[in-house]
Amino acid sequence: MTEIRKEPDMKVRQLKRTESDEESECSMDRGTVEVAPGAKRTLAFVCSMINCLSAGSILLVSLYAPIFQEKLHYSQVQVNAVSIAGELGMYLPVPLFGYICDRIGPGHLSLLSAIFFAPAYLLAAYAYTHELPYYVMLTAFVFIGAGTSSMYFSGVTTCVKNFTGSRGLALALPIAAFGLSSLWEAQFISRVFGRADGHELDLEKVFNFFAGFLLVVGVLGSIGLSVVSDEDLEDLKSDVESSETEGLLPNTGSSRASGYGAVEVEHDEEKDDGILNAETKRFLFDRNMWYFAFGFFLVTGAGEAFINNIGVIIQTFYPPGSAPHSVVSPTNHVSIVALTSTIARLIAGSLSDYLAPHFIGSTAAPKRFTCSRVSLLLGFALIMSAGQLLLATGIIANNPQLFYLVSSTIGTGYGAVFTLAPTVVSVVWGTKNFGTNWGIITVTPALGAALFGGIFAVGYDRAAKKQEWGGICYGGTCYETSYALMGASVIAAVGVWCAVWKMGWVRRGVCV
Repeated sequence: MTEIRKEPDMKVRQLKRTESDEESECSMDRGTVEVAPGAKRTLAFVCSMINCLSAGSILLVSLYAPIFQEKLHYSQVQVNAVSIAGELGMYLPVPLFGYICDRIGPGHLSLLSAIFFAPAYLLAAYAYTHELPYYVMLTAFVFIGAGTSSMYFSGVTTCVKNFTGSRGLALALPIAAFGLSSLWEAQFISRVFGRADGHELDLEKVFNFFAGFLLVVGVLGSIGLSVVSDEDLEDLKSDVESSETEGLLPNTGSSRASGYGAVEVEHDEEKDDGILNAETKRFLFDRNMWYFAFGFFLVTGAGEAFINNIGVIIQTFYPPGSAPHSVVSPTNHVSIVALTSTIARLIAGSLSDYLAPHFIGSTAAPKRFTCSRVSLLLGFALIMSAGQLLLATGIIANNPQLFYLVSSTIGTGYGAVFTLAPTVVSVVWGTKNFGTNWGIITVTPALGAALFGGIFAVGYDRAAKKQEWGGICYGGTCYETSYALMGASVIAAVGVWCAVWKMGWVRRGVCV
């Protein structure tokens, strides 16, 4: 008898809601949908762009390299080891950083970047000023690299997850912002911290500035970065619409509470248990992924080796002690790489969205012309190889004023590849585990930078030993062989990507 009375009582309590209660609840829900999520996503976008616009300080290492050689008496192998240490710190932890973004949230990763950056830059400043042992600077740059990738990755992942409808632009904008970061930072520190005593920069002040600045940016990102996707907004709107009537209906349940929806949720939770869920396992066991990653290793490794050694390459154009820096400035060429890279990222991201082929069964109106994202990737990679091969010919050694051709072509190819490659990953393997999946692939640039940076350093030191400049190399022999090899490696990567595209994805019907 008591059980029979309870059900009508519950219905009566639901029916006794007053109009004012319903109106206030609905207005609160509408406010949450129409204002809070939109504002939250806008704030997340702004913070992600600030993070990416600030994270590229490690790309300025090529400006520090000549100073390390002159003041700290590092060999070229040691200078490259410092930049490689930064690369390893930047790329090797990315799978872990991607996991943090996917499972915990990008705000936590932004806070972690502040924890990495501030102590590392303070240690670098102290090591430089007091000429501490070489390994101290090496350690500092490992953590600077970790701070770079955690700050950058928190911004990129936020955009990708919040704007799934435009994946190309969602990746292009923060990645382009990252490219711009080294441009404005190079110009800023050269003007604010430059000095005229024979060294171009006061590195102690530069490192102290980055310690404080990046600490603030990382903390702000920890507050503002969050994931509010298009699907979340749609779900909230549908919840509001259903809440207008649910209080007047008997509590009999719904399709979401039982049946297919409940089974699906439970299934998803089971799949997400553990460090590697089912989708990530499929990603790791996909043979095509490893071929794609190998091509990325070849292209980005060669690109990183150039960016890290711009200052050293320019130094070889003139006999030591007589270099007219006003003709070919390392700062200007770092900015050229950053600018062309940024423009290429925006163009590549826009083209990848506008020209991308339709999926089979798509209801969208057919376009006059479509172009696979892989075709764009191959084209931009070949532009990069052209710059490397031009450097290998010796033409630039005899005409240093033409070095901008190398900087602009390599910057263009490098920037576009770093936009199109993650876009391909998000299309082929989805966005749910994008942070983890892309993080796994971005381990390869660290290995590539170590390989090609080492090749460049060994070739440079061998050539320097045959000269009489105290370890400083002069002339095209310092780098021509190295860049011939790098240009060939990029062409080989194009061949690998073609095979993956045609014999892997096209055969499987993957529309990329």
